[in-house]
Amino acid sequence: MSDSTPVPRKVTFGALDAAPEAPGIASETAEIGGHRWARVRYEPDVLREEWCDAGHEGFVLEGDITYEFTDGTAPLELVAGEAFSLPGARVHRGTAGAEGALLFLID
Repeated sequence: MSDSTPVPRKVTFGALDAAPEAPGIASETAEIGGHRWARVRYEPDVLREEWCDAGHEGFVLEGDITYEFTDGTAPLELVAGEAFSLPGARVHRGTAGAEGALLFLID
């Protein structure tokens, strides 16, 4: 096995410092294999004001979130237990529901 071979790794998000991403949104992140892994918390009813053009894959751990798109694509409504894929070609932003949302993202 060479020195560049990836090794198994555990990520304990609760042990990481949460960093603010936008008003009402904070994340704990780790870099794994050139990708950002993040646990992202939206406070209740928070809209991410800026639009995002990066792709993400994720899973809703708690609460609910709705993604809207600039190109007229129908909103994507997600609840706890659902996974999703947001292609970078679809510029988007999310709004958390009344209880907020906790997401796991890879981008």
